[in-house]
Amino acid sequence: MWTDKDREKYKADERRYPSDLTDAEWDIIKPLFMGYFTFTADMREVVNACFYLEHTGCQWRALPTNFGPHQTVRTWYDRFRTEGVWAQAAADLTRRVREAHGHGAEPTTGILDSQSVVSGPQQGERGFDGNKKIKGIKRHVLSCSLGFVLAVVVTPASVHDTKAAELVLDRAVENGFTIERAKVDAIYTGPTIEAVSGLYRVEFQVSTRETGIKGFAPLPLRWRIEATFGTSTNRYRRLTRNLEQHAKSAEDAFELAHFRRILRVYARDVHSIA
Repeated sequence: MWTDKDREKYKADERRYPSDLTDAEWDIIKPLFMGYFTFTADMREVVNACFYLEHTGCQWRALPTNFGPHQTVRTWYDRFRTEGVWAQAAADLTRRVREAHGHGAEPTTGILDSQSVVSGPQQGERGFDGNKKIKGIKRHVLSCSLGFVLAVVVTPASVHDTKAAELVLDRAVENGFTIERAKVDAIYTGPTIEAVSGLYRVEFQVSTRETGIKGFAPLPLRWRIEATFGTSTNRYRRLTRNLEQHAKSAEDAFELAHFRRILRVYARDVHSIA
């Protein structure tokens, strides 16, 4: 039920586009871009353009001209992707948000799952997920217990979830996260998972439905990663299909969407009361 407090918290503002940064959000991330030298480009507008592209799913040439030339935006977008800006910044904000919500900064419990996505007409590697009847790519995602993304790896949809588990945990270590246990569904079993469990010292805990429950019932804790997938594809149209030619680009698109999400949470729940 909506209350006056909720309406005040989520009220509309005067931004041009819903994806634009607020002043408070820009103040938070501005130090990330102070080291980038530019003669003419407005770095805040460049970042706004990146978020607009993610939010609307438009083509590069369809970017509104008030962001500046789309060629300039694309140049900076590619540079941010190459240097891993979104994943690094999101990792830092994730730790701060977890602390603000009464959790340890370093997550010890993760949730591992995958999402198969249909690929568009562009060139690029793809596969067929025989279980979900989807031809395209598969996003293998590890989140913390609050649903914030710790690592994402993109493969052809034909790659089995167990085969990607090692890749995801390795990516999480690269991002600075080491978990002790991972909540998974029943597909993450077998000798491959046992080997990964021993290599990374991670306990894979299979979550199953309670007996006697009819109809839909969210699994304890694991529902958070399902909510993460839903939020990503519902709020960021670029993620509803795979529109990228390369796996690294697809990973970056997901990381950018997550960075936008965690930035909003941080600005709303942490920065506003600091």
